[in-house]
Order: sequence, then structure tokens, then C-alpha cells
Amino acid sequence: MKKLNPSAVTIVFVPFFGGKIASLKRHLQFAEGLGFKTQFVELEFATLKLLAKPFSASSQTFGMKAIWADQIEKALNAIQGPKVIFAFSNPTAAAIEAISRRGAHDILGLVADSGPTGEIWNSMVKYFTFEKPLRPLPLRWLAATASAYMLSPKQKDFCSRDLAEIPSGFKILSIRGWKDPLISPQQIDLIFEPHHHLEWQKLALPKAEHLNGLRDYREEYEKPVIKFLELITSSLPLKDLQGSAPESNQKI
Repeated sequence: MKKLNPSAVTIVFVPFFGGKIASLKRHLQFAEGLGFKTQFVELEFATLKLLAKPFSASSQTFGMKAIWADQIEKALNAIQGPKVIFAFSNPTAAAIEAISRRGAHDILGLVADSGPTGEIWNSMVKYFTFEKPLRPLPLRWLAATASAYMLSPKQKDFCSRDLAEIPSGFKILSIRGWKDPLISPQQIDLIFEPHHHLEWQKLALPKAEHLNGLRDYREEYEKPVIKFLELITSSLPLKDLQGSAPESNQKI
């Protein structure tokens, strides 16, 4: 096996809910500093626009997770060469779906930072408690119920289906902060632990919260991520990365 030069690999960044390219500036600079090419996927976060067309064009599945998966799949199909997906929070579930749809073709691995959750309603309650506080409590529960339904009515089940269809040996690094008030390590484990055919590992940051690992605990964050990237860029024969991408329902 031959190690790939980082310049031959594109790290594709899938943002957290509402995230823009400026939100991931540290991560983009980190990846580019290692010599990788980078690509940011612009996800649609306009709720009213999504409500007007709430079904995936590709799978005809209801919910923002499937619609985001369309957008991620389209981006992956447009990028030539081997790729690594670096996804954040609950949109990571959409990245997993996109990887599954493509049979992980030319995807070396997934870095999943702070998600996704296996308890979507509970995580949305926490979101409207800590991130976007709502009072009184019934309003918080109502907002959490509506948001969980719009994201994906059965996120855990759909993630399980998607992960089950990803080829054996696919590599995942799951980053989690032990003090994350929105998505706990235990909720993330509900997504990944049942899938023994995947080669996944945990990066536990005992003091970190939601998505603040690189910003506040840079050394503890960077070293394991670099080690993972080195592993996956030397784990596949180059011939396995050649050939065209599978056909897709998405028009590029």
C-alpha cells in the first residue's frame, strides 16, 4: 500500500446547523496547514424554504436530514479524487446518509465532531434550553418536537440503516466532549456502537463542550485527528480510489 500525498485528498467540511464557512475557519486552516485541499458544503438552513419542499429529491424521504444528504451527495460527486468527510453535530447524520448512498466510493473516512445524536428529541430540548433558550417549558418541548420532526422523524433508525449499508472496514473518528450540554457521548454511542463492521474510534475530550474542541483544547484535538488522517490516507491501495463515481439522481 502506498501513502497518499495530502495534496491529492480533499477534506469536505459539512457544517453544524446554521454554520457558515467563517464558522469553520479554524478547521479549514488546520486541514490546509497539513497540506490537504478543502471544500465547504453550503447547506440550506432556511426553515421556511425547507418547509415548502420538505422531501429529498433523491430518496423521496421527508426531513432536513435527507435534503441535506442530497446537497452533500451532489458536492461529493462534483469533487474529483479521494475525499475525507469532516462533519459537525447533527448534520453529520446527513453526511452518513450521503456516504451510504455512494457506497463510500472514494471516501477514505469520516471525522464526526459532536454528533450525531441517537436521541434527537432530547437533544433538541437541550438546544432550546442552552443554545436558543425558550421559556416556558411547554414552549420548549413544542419547539423541540417540531424541530426533531423536521430534522428527521426517525434519525436513529435512519442512521442505523445508513451505517449498516456502508462497506465493512470504513473508518470513523468520533469526537465528543464529555461536558457537551447538547449531545452527550452516550447519545453519540447509540449511533455508532451497534455497527461492528465499521472501524470506528473515539476521541474523548473530558473538558470540552459542544464543538469547542479545536478552539479550546487544540493540542488534545489536533494530534489524534492528524493520526487518524495519516491512518486513512495510507490504508487503501491507490487502485481502489480510481474510477468514476456511481450514478446519482442529483444533477450537478
